Amino acid sequence: MQSISRFSIEGIEVTRAILGCDSFVSWLYQGGDSSFKGSNGRIDFQKTFEVIKTSVDCGVRSVDLSPPLVNVFNRLQKESREKIEGLGALQEWVCTSFTVDCIPLADYADEVKASMCSILPSGYLRNLKHSEAPESSFARSFFLPIRSAQPFTVSQIDNIRMKPEFFRKRLELYRNLGAKLIQFGGVTADWLVALGRIDLLGNLTRLIRKAGFIPLLVCHWTSLVLPLAEKELDVAGYIVPVNKLWGLLSRSEALDAIRKTRKPMIAMKPLARGVLAHDVEGAFTFLFKKAGVTAVLVGISSVAEAKQTFSVFSRIDGR
Repeated sequence: MQSISRFSIEGIEVTRAILGCDSFVSWLYQGGDSSFKGSNGRIDFQKTFEVIKTSVDCGVRSVDLSPPLVNVFNRLQKESREKIEGLGALQEWVCTSFTVDCIPLADYADEVKASMCSILPSGYLRNLKHSEAPESSFARSFFLPIRSAQPFTVSQIDNIRMKPEFFRKRLELYRNLGAKLIQFGGVTADWLVALGRIDLLGNLTRLIRKAGFIPLLVCHWTSLVLPLAEKELDVAGYIVPVNKLWGLLSRSEALDAIRKTRKPMIAMKPLARGVLAHDVEGAFTFLFKKAGVTAVLVGISSVAEAKQTFSVFSRIDGR
């Protein structure tokens, strides 16, 4: 059995390779087909379990845990001799628990993006629209509105509110599963920070802490969010997209923000959405040796991929 080293987040032991959940569940929210989609239209329990169990056999002891994986996670805990640490996903797929005048912030996605565009560097959007760089499609979906929209007014920004019921209910779910680490934010974090409402993320951080959990902030706009979060949020660490090819706004800006951050840093999208699948060793080596991240959150699509990916990881981890 392979071994993967661990690090501590406020006393909780986490392996430096964390199994991501997007490969298993993203189709539930985004639509489309998936090898993990069962004949009943739900997650194929057995196939999902086999991939996660194989990852555990390869030394992974930490799992990105979202509600659709609860039954799989329960079985995994019962059958594993070692404790499996779930990183409970508190963030919503779309932002509905933050509202503007009682309307979900998700309904104002284009207005939010217009507001974000207003603070982008000069010429960034023009370059983004015509760029064929690997990160461009991700950045375009992140920044560019689908329709013409006006940025939020000061009054609208001031009227953003958090509805805590969703978060409290999901925290109770993770309490019943024995999870201690809670990841939150996602696109919502990027939006709120860009709109100047990081105070709302502070409220959510306190809610998580008060419930007895350890908060990890997930964000995408690394160069904008991390410096402010370090000053204003009582989080234990961060999960951000960065890899050998790209980061937001640019790889150099993302890396600069990461290197200035003292808390544990977990890199998601380490293989650049599969573009670096041919160079797994180079991808992981870059993140640990050059970027200085603490761990990687990596998605796996099959048993064979789990064996190959974590075999490479173990070899790098042992150096």
